[in-house]
Amino acid sequence: MSLSKNYVELYNNYINEIDEIKKSLKIFKTKKKNALKKGIFAPDEEVKILEKQMMGIKTDGIKKEANKKADEEYIELKKEEIIKNENLADVLSILEETEEEKKKDAIDNDMVQVYKFSNGDMYIGRLLDGKMTGIGSYIFAPGEDDEDAKINTEYIGQFSNGVREGKGTFTFSNGNEYIGGFSTNKSNGIGQMKYANGDEYLGNWINGKKDGLGIYTWDNGYIYIGEFKDSNMDGAGSCFNSKGELVYDGEWKKGLIHGMGRYIWGKNKWYEGEFQQGEKHGLGVFYLNGEPLYNGTWKFDKPSIFDKSFDDIFAEF
Repeated sequence: MSLSKNYVELYNNYINEIDEIKKSLKIFKTKKKNALKKGIFAPDEEVKILEKQMMGIKTDGIKKEANKKADEEYIELKKEEIIKNENLADVLSILEETEEEKKKDAIDNDMVQVYKFSNGDMYIGRLLDGKMTGIGSYIFAPGEDDEDAKINTEYIGQFSNGVREGKGTFTFSNGNEYIGGFSTNKSNGIGQMKYANGDEYLGNWINGKKDGLGIYTWDNGYIYIGEFKDSNMDGAGSCFNSKGELVYDGEWKKGLIHGMGRYIWGKNKWYEGEFQQGEKHGLGVFYLNGEPLYNGTWKFDKPSIFDKSFDDIFAEF
């Protein structure tokens, strides 16, 4: 038995959905690049209000400050940050623009602006009623564990009422990348996780965990197609080798073969019966060339007769 047409159809349906998400983010990525290149920074006071809202601090009644010295310090700070990146060096002249010119730049860029927070995080996008909305980018400041990371942890996708909601991508500092659905800041719906080690998961997610029908591909080409629960293979599932040949078909629990199933060695040898925690254990039948060679009790992956394995019995002769 090899990979079926049902698998191919399922895989193609999932991939088509992932491709649509990638396409939907292309226009925003251009606006993000433009906002950084032109230095379209949101007003300092607007950043402070947004940051306080994100921290759960009430912002009602906050008056807008117009401190010229603070504005100058803000501009100088942005200059220092930008000059560190040679790709953004041409922004320096933009920082000398008037408020009206800055506002025009923001409007021309569909109100996609840069919001730099005190903890080092950065949001690039739009606000609605003072909250992140529409398609945007949120870049997390490197943490202690990210000192050697070559990439930033970043979300690019849809926001609603200040949280990740809709479709998007999430890149981790360790190189993992998720593309798919989000709800209340967590992976939900159909999504694809590409791991830095070469593994890949494509399928359903619930509250940030693999849950439901999915496809897991290891970097060596082996594939699992089946049910997941709490991010583990759990339920009915099949495993195929790199040639697309069936290796195991049956039940799984917490990431291990567990329950009733069929394990195959090549075309002429297979086992059908009970498994426990990844081993043949319980009642089962071993077939050779289509004929049952042993039908009985198995313990810890070996046939057992009168509580003795074949090796123990043969050792007595």
